[in-house]
Amino acid sequence: MLPDKLTPIESLVPERRPLSRPVKLSARERLILRSIIHNYILSATPLGSRRLARRYKVGLSPATIRNTMADLEEMGLLSHPHTSAGRVPTDLGYRLYVDDLMKVEQLSDDVRRTIAEQLEPPPPEVSELLQEVSEILSQVTRLLAVILEPDISNVTLQKIELVRVATGRVMVVVVVSSGLVRTILMEIASEITDEEIASATQFINQRLAGLRLVEIKRTIGARLSGAPAARNAIVRLFVDFPERIFQTESGQDVHLGGAKYVLELPEYAHPQQLKGIIELVDDQDIIVHLMKDRQPGVSVTIGEENRGEVFKDLSVITSTYRMGDAHGTLGIIGPTRMNYSRLVALVDYTAKLVSEKAGAMEGLS
Repeated sequence: MLPDKLTPIESLVPERRPLSRPVKLSARERLILRSIIHNYILSATPLGSRRLARRYKVGLSPATIRNTMADLEEMGLLSHPHTSAGRVPTDLGYRLYVDDLMKVEQLSDDVRRTIAEQLEPPPPEVSELLQEVSEILSQVTRLLAVILEPDISNVTLQKIELVRVATGRVMVVVVVSSGLVRTILMEIASEITDEEIASATQFINQRLAGLRLVEIKRTIGARLSGAPAARNAIVRLFVDFPERIFQTESGQDVHLGGAKYVLELPEYAHPQQLKGIIELVDDQDIIVHLMKDRQPGVSVTIGEENRGEVFKDLSVITSTYRMGDAHGTLGIIGPTRMNYSRLVALVDYTAKLVSEKAGAMEGLS
C-alpha cells in the first residue's frame, strides 16, 4: 500500500522562518514574483519584462511589469544580476514563495509507485534500507540526498546477541525496538568458552532487555553486578565499555547519495562554485551540522537561513521519519534554485515510505 497523498503546504511545513521584514504584496506583485521564480527554477536564467509578458500572458504591458519588478527589487525579493535586464529571486523571495505563493505538487500514483517498487522487497537491514533510499531519492530529485540514522538514546533494548568470530574476539549485536541493529567487535584478553558466551548472553538480557539505552548506560554497573555471572569476562566488557556498546549519538551514521547529479547543475559549472558543495560531500560532520536539530515534519531552509558560510547558497528540504520509538531525518540539499513545490512533495512522501518500510521490518524482527 502506498502512503497517503500529500496535504497542502500549511501542514507540510510547520517550521516557518520569519521574513526579515514584513512583506505584503498586491495581486499584481504576487503574480510577477511567482512568474519570475517559476522561470528561474526551470531555466536558471534571469527573466526580463518583455519575455515575461510574452511567456506568461499576464495581461500587463512590459512597462508595467518593469515597474513592478523594480518595486519587488526594492523590497528585497528580487535581485538584478550583473548588467542583465532580467531579475532573479533572492533568498527572501524564495522564502515568501515557499511560505505563501506555491502549492505543493500532488505526486502522481505512477511516481509514488516507481519509488515504492524499488524498495520491494525491502533490504534485510535498516542501514541498507536507508542507503538504498538515499540513492533512490537522489535519482528522482537529481540533487544530493542525505539520511541521518535515528537518535536511539530513548529506544528500548530488545536483546543482545554474542557471536564468537575468532579467538579472543566476540561480536556484540545490539537489537533495539526501532528495528536498528548495531554490531561491535570486542577484544577479550582471556580464553572464553561457548558455555560462558551463552551464560553471559542470558544474564545480560535478563538484566538489560526492556530498558532504554540512555538508562542502561547510566546504571549498567549496578545492574550487572551482584551475581556469579558478573565475573564473566564478557559481562565485564559491558560494564567497562558501555559508551562503545550502547553508542546513541544522533547522526553518527550518514547515508549520502547523488553527488554526481549535483555537479551537473549550472550553479556548479565553474571550479570556484564547486568548492562549497565538494566540501559538503567530503565532510559528513558538516552534513550532520546542517541537518540535525530540524523541526518535526517537513522543513525548508533557504540560503543564509542555514548556519555557516558554506551553506549560504544552498537550500535544504528535510522531513522526519519514524523507526519504532526513534526518529531520523532525511532530505535533499541543493542550490537555492530548486523546484520547491515538487521537492517538498517528494521528501514528504519518501519519509512516509521509510517509516512504513521500517515498521514492516520491525514487525518481522
